[in-house]
Amino acid sequence: MSGMKKKVLVLYISRYSGHYRAAEALEAAFAKMPVKVDVTKINALTYTNPILEKVINRTYIELIKKRPEIWEHIYDNPDFMKKTKKARETLHRFNMSKVGKLMEKYSPDAVYCTQAFPCGMVSDYKKTFSAKVPLVGVLTDHAPHSYWLHDEVDIYVVPSHETAVRLMEKGVPENKIRIYGIPVDPGFSVRQDKEKILAPLGLESDRPTVLLMGGSQGFGAIEEAVRSLMSDRLRRYQLVVVTGSNRKLMNRLKKYMKRESSGSVVVLPYITNVDSLMDASDVIVTKAGGLTISEALVKALPMLIVKPIPGHERMNTDYMVSKGAALEVKDMSSLHKKLNGLFDDAEKLKKMSDNAADIALPESALNTALLLLEDLGCSITCT
Repeated sequence: MSGMKKKVLVLYISRYSGHYRAAEALEAAFAKMPVKVDVTKINALTYTNPILEKVINRTYIELIKKRPEIWEHIYDNPDFMKKTKKARETLHRFNMSKVGKLMEKYSPDAVYCTQAFPCGMVSDYKKTFSAKVPLVGVLTDHAPHSYWLHDEVDIYVVPSHETAVRLMEKGVPENKIRIYGIPVDPGFSVRQDKEKILAPLGLESDRPTVLLMGGSQGFGAIEEAVRSLMSDRLRRYQLVVVTGSNRKLMNRLKKYMKRESSGSVVVLPYITNVDSLMDASDVIVTKAGGLTISEALVKALPMLIVKPIPGHERMNTDYMVSKGAALEVKDMSSLHKKLNGLFDDAEKLKKMSDNAADIALPESALNTALLLLEDLGCSITCT
């Protein structure tokens, strides 16, 4: 086996996203394979439609910030899908030659897509040219929207049984589905020392620590959450706030902290050591991005979910709450009371941690990577 060598394309969209972090997790997992694997990660939108990518990103951010109800309406909406079908088909035809050049250049043994757009492009390529390259669709949320649905996808990797059932209800055969979980970097399984992480940040290891995150782009109600928690004058906890790529948010919070003269709050930009910060924390306050919640599960970190994005994050939230690994906070003014309630009830906090550990899938990225060694064509026709 040591003489074998495989080539893999991992396609995602948006550098600052859960799709990208899933791609990174897969890359780390491929490095642990029993065979040598050359991995090429490609932002499919930048590669095929760089101008369109900027428009889509800007539109998505504006919708989420200002009109989330519109996003909720169009997310997995059959009518909207019908209305946009021709536009999507035209876009895919326009991209076909670029996808063809990509396949010709890399000759991959498999293509993994952590987002539906590239999955659709490669599916169309396979259909048009009767190409046999194995295609793996890796879902990074619990909501399997219909843009993922293509006959040419060989395997769907999904986060949970509930997601699998929804895919089957949409017509995907059961033998095409693997419940491996959202890919989490294998490094998350390593536990780190809390004191060594907090000391360089000027924080105390014997004080409850709360991690606040809004995903890679600093979305959600981070600022609102910070202000709510800072309003608790009897605060026993310290805060680590990760603002992602949202520099404006980081600058606003830093100015706010100076006015508050608080020495127990650390504001950070986009970071790559989320695993360390999760090990150092007792609770995470976050929206319900698929990667963040999956990583928190592996760290057995109780979650307080605030203002999840309608659509995909709604289902993520419902799943976490139903499993007892998270609480949803709908009234931001009560956030600090909810948090204090958890720190006052060690038994409940431990139960949430245990529940998170019970549904965590720490081998998710490794199991997904190992699909490369299966005869994917046979796994579909021979089972």
